[in-house]
Amino acid sequence: NRGVQVNQTMGKFTASLSWNDGFYSNRYSWLWGSLSYASGPHTLAFIGGGNYKQTAFQTLATPLQNNSSIYNVIYTYNKKGWIIQPYFQYTNVPDNASIGIAKGASTTGGAILISRAFKHGFSLPGRWEYITSSGSASDQSVNLMFGPGSAGTSVTVTPTFQYGGLFFRDGFPDVGHAFAKQ
Repeated sequence: NRGVQVNQTMGKFTASLSWNDGFYSNRYSWLWGSLSYASGPHTLAFIGGGNYKQTAFQTLATPLQNNSSIYNVIYTYNKKGWIIQPYFQYTNVPDNASIGIAKGASTTGGAILISRAFKHGFSLPGRWEYITSSGSASDQSVNLMFGPGSAGTSVTVTPTFQYGGLFFRDGFPDVGHAFAKQ
């Protein structure tokens, strides 16, 4: 997104507030906020944002999710070459018939990202993710993924080599999904 952001650190707390255009809509009607607490290798972050207006403007880059709200809780452990980061995310696109959303929907998901750094610029990151959407095709819920009521999982391992400002990466993804409920 494009916009302006202010950040403030107060001891072990960091806060941010952003006013922006959401999903690159060129409509500056989104507010984002975050609050995190760090202690040693542990960080806990709460992040939330949403469109305080509603817009019917859509392109491939600015879908109906541009009218959503998003909330994340993220824990990060970072020590001795290990980064372990589980997170939870919830999104909601509310009903708004005036802009073409007859029946809103939401998504709920989570993931765990793990990365191990080795000597000489090598690292091995991996992740597992799962997300599901509410609604069904029969109740005409808005499509936020593979269809209303769908779910998806992914598992990825991405060996990486970094030398200075250059990096080389290969990926081994496995993506699965369950299509919409009827």
